[in-house]
Amino acid sequence: MSCSCGDNKCSSCPCDVPQIPRKRNVRHVMLAGNPNCGKSTLFNRLCNMRVRTGNYPGVTVMSHTGNYSDSVQMIDLPGIYSLTCSTAEEKIASEELLHHDPELIINIIDATCLERSLYLTSELKLLGIPMLVVLNMCDVAEERKIRIDADKLSSLLGTAVIPLSATSGKGIEQLKEFLNRSEWEMPSESYIGSERVAEILKEVAGTVPEEYRKDALHYAKSAVLDDPVPASLSGNRNFTEAVKDAKSKISSLGINGSSSVEVAIASDRYSRIDEIIDKTVTRDASEGNKTLSEKLDIVLLGRYTSIPVFVAVMFFVYFISVSWIGSIVTDWTNDTFFGEMIIPWTQEFLTEHGTSEILSSLITAGIIGGVGTVLGFVPQMIILFLFLSLLEECGYMTRAAFILDRIFQWFGLSGRAFIPYLIGSGCGVPALMTARTLGSESERRIALFTATMIPCSAKLPVIITFANCLFSSVPLFAPMMYFLSIAVIISSATIFKKFSAFKSSGSSFLLELPSYHLPNAKVVIRTVYGRIKAFVIKAGTVIFASVTLVWFMSTFSFEFENGFFKEAENIDNSMLRTVSEPVAPIFAPLGFSDYKAVVPVVAGLVAKENIITTLAVTAGVSQSADDEVDDDTMAAALDTHIFHNDKLAAFSFVMFNLFTLPCFAAIGVLRRELNNKRLFRLAVSYQLGFAYALAAIFYNFAMWFKFGVFSGFTVLAIVFAALILFLLLRKGADHDDSIKFEMVFNK
Repeated sequence: MSCSCGDNKCSSCPCDVPQIPRKRNVRHVMLAGNPNCGKSTLFNRLCNMRVRTGNYPGVTVMSHTGNYSDSVQMIDLPGIYSLTCSTAEEKIASEELLHHDPELIINIIDATCLERSLYLTSELKLLGIPMLVVLNMCDVAEERKIRIDADKLSSLLGTAVIPLSATSGKGIEQLKEFLNRSEWEMPSESYIGSERVAEILKEVAGTVPEEYRKDALHYAKSAVLDDPVPASLSGNRNFTEAVKDAKSKISSLGINGSSSVEVAIASDRYSRIDEIIDKTVTRDASEGNKTLSEKLDIVLLGRYTSIPVFVAVMFFVYFISVSWIGSIVTDWTNDTFFGEMIIPWTQEFLTEHGTSEILSSLITAGIIGGVGTVLGFVPQMIILFLFLSLLEECGYMTRAAFILDRIFQWFGLSGRAFIPYLIGSGCGVPALMTARTLGSESERRIALFTATMIPCSAKLPVIITFANCLFSSVPLFAPMMYFLSIAVIISSATIFKKFSAFKSSGSSFLLELPSYHLPNAKVVIRTVYGRIKAFVIKAGTVIFASVTLVWFMSTFSFEFENGFFKEAENIDNSMLRTVSEPVAPIFAPLGFSDYKAVVPVVAGLVAKENIITTLAVTAGVSQSADDEVDDDTMAAALDTHIFHNDKLAAFSFVMFNLFTLPCFAAIGVLRRELNNKRLFRLAVSYQLGFAYALAAIFYNFAMWFKFGVFSGFTVLAIVFAALILFLLLRKGADHDDSIKFEMVFNK
């Protein structure tokens, strides 16, 4: 099993789920159901796993494997509505079900919405595999005064039905008893629908070659509906003639007054599903009263109130997490815990044990001063991720995707694209992997090009540091950075959709809105822990190595003394300046050409957490363990040694680092997901170029309008601005240009 970012075990991924290989000589059980039906929750409970769950589609991007017992393995399939292979999730689920021969299918259905859930049940029954129906969320159904006769439902479906609640664990023991059986029964009926349509499909199934006989009814239904079937079947004359004859017969039935085969079969199924529901489901007479969720959605999803409420909610989250409470906690961690306790204690301990001055400097100024600078932001991250997890768990984030669907459609995206951006607030790696669930290739490409522009946990320390140190007089600085990132993403999507490789309308977005409910404390804690753990692990590995290298290069020069590098008198005589100064002029149009500001930019390409640790070293705030490193000290060092009292340059620095290339790990995933060298080069060039142009435009226009400074760099900024406006306002590529573009980028 892979984690949701696609790697066997990715330390950058918040889910951090280890791989469990599939075993031979054991029984395989596959969990199938609609999105948001509780599959992954049930899977976690049965296998003692912690696959990430969420109440919106796309969380389970690929199948996950877990061990239920020594003799039974479970596979958690992506949430799907059918087996038609029209989406990435359906393709994955169909491939697993048709070609990996499970011994049992557990079909999880939502007890609060049988109408939708039973359509997939009708397709799964065609596969000729033992099947169990799990009636999940029975506790929620009871709250809504919905009563389901499980025994009668079992009789009508022709398969065992077990009611339970995956969240509370009610009914789990009955499910375990079923799983522990030596044999599992086949469904007594294969087709849910009228007998006439069933007979027609069985006639087609009778012509299916022997190697596909187990799934004959499924392939018969697929062929009749013009869905993809194995190539060998398309060349079988008996089969193709039977399919043609079946279509004619079904059309002539005039089901629901339609001659369309697709409509006829769907209507036939839903007619039978309605009959089953009428016989098994009873609802309280007071069901017409609006539920609490429905009342809340009048405001939260209102035509004129939804966007303002969403903006207010996100502003509240980031203001509290970064600018207010989070800032207070982080100040104590940096100033008191590290500044007054850890560093002085370590320095005293090393001095008492006769440690050399160089080694003491490495440990206190380099390692603790650098890594500790980043770890000091963990409290703010905990608060931020706690808020986001609470919003996810209570059901609001699903509404956010629905709200943004209206806006995203204007830019060639659907509300489903919100999911990669939401996940990207934790880590860009799984965000890029989640883009594979988007409905169209052009939509997926736009998401891949822009998903890492949302501030992730690694960029959060950059925002926090500058918000606390240089822009403390601007309380809205942190929320402003997040809304700026949304504007940049929207602008980029607008530019991309003008080109043929990205030009299409957003895909359809089918979304089930769950009822608002109290968040599950265990899930929230596990989610926050996973994200923070990934951040801390990176701080202890990649950042440790990077900050040690930066400390070494800032401490020594290229001159030799006694057979080793000579200790530099100061950072201006160090290796760091010698290596980085030739590159520094490139960033002059952005307002920061001092090599001390350029080194953090380069280090940030390895891991964005490196930016602040490297700034701490190059600014000299961790050179002496005797000095207390608080916000005032950091602010003075950045202002004096890095940006030379130029706040506009500091703001430009933040803008460039937020929107430029992500870390190496995310770049590698981007290359793999695009699977196109030309598009990958375009993505890298665009992210570098757009971030550079944006920072240059801001800095030079601000200098021009505020101080009247007009230079050659201002002219360059005007050229950048004109180019961006042209790309935003130009007419989309015509048909001929589209063909040329596709030929260039899809070779």
